[in-house]
Amino acid sequence: MKMKNIRNITAILLTAVACLVSSCNKWLDVNSDNEVFADDAFKEASGYRSALTGIYKMVASSSLYGQELTWGLKSSLSWNYQSGYAVPKYRVPLQKGVYEDNNTLNILESIWTKAYSAIANCNELLAKIETADPADFEYEWEKDMIMAEARGLRALLHFEMLQLFAPAPVTGYDGPAIPYVSIYPDILPTYLTVSQALDKVIEDLDYAQKTLQPIDVDEMRNKSSFVSGATRLDNMDYVLFQGVGNIRTDGGKRDNAITDGGFFAFRGYRFNYWSATGLLARAYSYKRDFATAEKYAATIIDEWVCQYQFNLCATTSVPSNVNQIDAKRRPEPILAFWNDKVTDYYASAVGTTYNRLVDPKYLFAGDETTDFRYIGLYNSTSYKYRVWDGPDASAAENATVGKYSRPLIPVMELPELYFIRAEKQIQDGDYAGAMATLKIVRDARGCTRVISADSKDAAMEILVNEAQRDFIQRGTTFTFLKKMDWPVMYNGTPAGATLPEGWYTLPIPESEKAYY
Repeated sequence: MKMKNIRNITAILLTAVACLVSSCNKWLDVNSDNEVFADDAFKEASGYRSALTGIYKMVASSSLYGQELTWGLKSSLSWNYQSGYAVPKYRVPLQKGVYEDNNTLNILESIWTKAYSAIANCNELLAKIETADPADFEYEWEKDMIMAEARGLRALLHFEMLQLFAPAPVTGYDGPAIPYVSIYPDILPTYLTVSQALDKVIEDLDYAQKTLQPIDVDEMRNKSSFVSGATRLDNMDYVLFQGVGNIRTDGGKRDNAITDGGFFAFRGYRFNYWSATGLLARAYSYKRDFATAEKYAATIIDEWVCQYQFNLCATTSVPSNVNQIDAKRRPEPILAFWNDKVTDYYASAVGTTYNRLVDPKYLFAGDETTDFRYIGLYNSTSYKYRVWDGPDASAAENATVGKYSRPLIPVMELPELYFIRAEKQIQDGDYAGAMATLKIVRDARGCTRVISADSKDAAMEILVNEAQRDFIQRGTTFTFLKKMDWPVMYNGTPAGATLPEGWYTLPIPESEKAYY
């Protein structure tokens, strides 16, 4: 690697140092009335909470999941938008199929820099907390939880960079891919091959899953006593997205109810045990290890969906008031972040003109009259999906949708686990089983048409169609189809868009290119 590359990645790391040691900058506070300044961040255990919260703010920013990795660049690369009505900075890739224009290169620079800055902050937090005394934390397992979340976020961000900037394993490429940075500071980061980087992702996710299982399941879920009037203990929507009730490991701990703004509440907006499990399924599926991928998918589908009300959002009718529609489909996210400015980002970028969706009628052919995504989320007047929009001022907003759904940023959702299972069944030649698996998702979306396949190609076509329906404006289409090296994406026409060579591999920013 030449000195130019070393200098630039080092600059990212030094920027992260500045975030932690300069008193002119501070981590975002855990509670809005309790600011924790950066230079005091690690003087007491509460500082680790603030540091972790700061990392979550980074990954939910517009450069990452608050825009570019969801409804922004990744959805544009998934052909979700009409080229003439896409946000102007996204148009060139759609029209020319190249990644050489300045707009695209600037976006990629921003994604790369922000991701590795967040990774550096994860590594700094891990380095600092490693020597901390567990007895200094409120709970004996809190140190382990913070470490697991930091490693999980580190894995997620590296995995995202790997999926964007290197060819997928299915292509057979196993040359240099990305640096996997796991120490702080690392002034000589080494570029790993695709398989090496993916193994590192899996190693971090495995640690996070094993560490968080007894904390999220045994301590938080099973030992929570719910606030008065709350729903049942096995309602995962409540446990993960609205709080963990009054968590008391010894009967005397402080109240951690929703109104308290407790650090342990709202685990659904944080990296948790279910996040790690779902991402392990995604990572092994990307690796083409279908059996192991299905094993992790089954952990959630067979254990948590079947037993504990972790459900797909069944929709039998579509509210006439658009402000009543939960377009984020809580509690389907397996991994989600939070940014109460995300609808502002969207409104600012889109205005009244841009991000018009390609006509979805061919994608939803046969289910146009029943699929709630088509009849409920699609606005045929403005050609938009009601996923990231703010409330319509002409109608009263549902309080739950406004408070818990609009700021939600889904990163991985429950249907993807069914798609991972279905792909494994297809690879095994169990086409009927795959159709039955996909039917579960279709039933939840209101689809009544019977689907069937008698060949691998036919089954894969159906799987890809179902995935593209569910991933609209989520940004997931690009990486889900990339793992298959799928040659066509839906673009509003019956035949779809045949992807140009190199579509799935974005160029590493010029300032960071390694010389292999």
